[in-house]
Amino acid sequence: MKLTLGTLLLAFFIFSSLNAQIEHEPYPEYDTKPVIVQNPYLLDPSENAMTVVWMTDTPSHSKVLYGKEGEDLDQIAESQEDGMLPVGAVHSVRIKGLEPGVKYNYKVLSRRVVELNPYWPAMGGWVESDIYEFTTFDRKKPKISFSSVTDTHENVEWIEDLMDLVDWDKTDFFVHTGDGLDWVESEKQLMKNWVSPIAKKLNQENPLIYARGNHELRGPFAREMSSYFPIEEGKYYFARDHGPAHFLVLDSGEDKADSTNVYAGLNRLKDYKEQEYKWFKNHVKTSKSLKEAPFRIVLIHDPRWGWMDGENEKWTSLANEAKVNLVIAGHWHRFKRIEPKSEEGNDYPILVLGQKQIAHVDVTDQYIEVEVEDIEKKKIDAFRIDRKGNIKEM
Repeated sequence: MKLTLGTLLLAFFIFSSLNAQIEHEPYPEYDTKPVIVQNPYLLDPSENAMTVVWMTDTPSHSKVLYGKEGEDLDQIAESQEDGMLPVGAVHSVRIKGLEPGVKYNYKVLSRRVVELNPYWPAMGGWVESDIYEFTTFDRKKPKISFSSVTDTHENVEWIEDLMDLVDWDKTDFFVHTGDGLDWVESEKQLMKNWVSPIAKKLNQENPLIYARGNHELRGPFAREMSSYFPIEEGKYYFARDHGPAHFLVLDSGEDKADSTNVYAGLNRLKDYKEQEYKWFKNHVKTSKSLKEAPFRIVLIHDPRWGWMDGENEKWTSLANEAKVNLVIAGHWHRFKRIEPKSEEGNDYPILVLGQKQIAHVDVTDQYIEVEVEDIEKKKIDAFRIDRKGNIKEM
């Protein structure tokens, strides 16, 4: 059979038409929805962004609808990665482009992905949460308040009792300085013994700032931690501004050398901490907000910076250069306030919280005021730091 040009053109036209028709056929949709098994919790607050994390029972893709208080939820935030929307059970969306000190309403939505085919993935329906609210950070706010705990080590009762001591009506955010777990075994353990109890008390509206503890570097699930505590910079060390305070959230890493046999050669904290130090040094040299803030507060797990291969002093020297006013830490499982000019070489007080203790901190442009109480509401310590670094007992 001899093919003419006309025959070839007709065949091409028919093929193109069929292909176009196939491409625009609807993808399959089923009457099934995911279930939100972990209500949203807020992380990594800043002046122009907030991260929302939640979980569903089946693989889904997700988004956040939001808007300023009193306005419609007509803005959409999604988390595309390399041009694709993530599909999974743990959902993290960074809402960006927000305004400082503004209250926003939001709700989360997830759509079940029944089967992730290469073409025409099979989809289910949407589930959506209630409407919640949050307020962004604002360096112009004249007074801020936050509370901090540490080393809860999977004790849900401690978490609940300590967080019940927080005055949530005046608290801007909540801090956990690490060792929430003994080691990271699984998602179920992580959520049940730490994240879910905290999230419940935060009530979908109060943000969490987390400084990683050394125990969160241990266990078969430790390498998955960032999915549940995502930070915009992709690191466990970063800086944020709120009210009169510039916050440095640092990662003290492990408390033993990489060569310690219990790690079987799988740690490279020496390299990691050198990268963190370079970031810290550059931030001290170049950050305008650090220099201009009335106060500078470090949030970290280990008050002695963690294992540094004998180079701990250079971190203290850098903190002195940064004119740090206060360090809040844990790790020792007992209370101690290390005064300035101690043998540690610090020019600033170091507040080491013990287990079953909570610090309530107020900051104005004139002072930092700290009160520490234990789980039984017994006062452990109270002091005020002024702009000149003077400490007054309260």
